[in-house]
Amino acid sequence: MWRELFALEGLARGERTEAMTKVVQADIGERLLTLKEAAEVLRLSTRTVREYVKNGEIRGKIIGKRWRFKRADLDAFFENAPSEWNFAGKDYHGD
Repeated sequence: MWRELFALEGLARGERTEAMTKVVQADIGERLLTLKEAAEVLRLSTRTVREYVKNGEIRGKIIGKRWRFKRADLDAFFENAPSEWNFAGKDYHGD
């Protein structure tokens, strides 16, 4: 936490070192995603993402009454998903 504060203080004063740039870039890369952003990453609806969270298949947290997701958790969900889903949707007739 301290390194982030020092990096931001330095940026506010116009100072920019390579180490500070790396810290700021790492924080931006690790930012939390909203429900809508998570759905866009996975190319799913927000409703479907909420269902996966409810079933424990995607990790997410409610922060300030809003869902937040880590990109790494979305990547893990994708990597662990089966190559073919056994899905019985509304048009499924048991064929």
